[in-house]
Amino acid sequence: MQKNRYQLRCAAGKYWLLDMEQDGETYRPPLMLNESGAYIFRQYMAGNTADKIAEELATMYGGIADDMRTDVMQFIRQMELQGIL
Repeated sequence: MQKNRYQLRCAAGKYWLLDMEQDGETYRPPLMLNESGAYIFRQYMAGNTADKIAEELATMYGGIADDMRTDVMQFIRQMELQGIL
């Protein structure tokens, strides 16, 4: 994935992931993310590992890092399957 192809924007209180390199032939609508998804995307794009992101989320939300790690890995995998990461 090209580093700047997808950009995260916040509009109307929601987070949107936009494909900035669409050619117009096939429109790909923005993908709406919740606050946690937006955080994971930003941190992953900044070079943080899934383990580091999970630890930070566990601290922020008072969760268990192992549980958060599973969620973070699922999110990353879904982004990979969609060709975003």
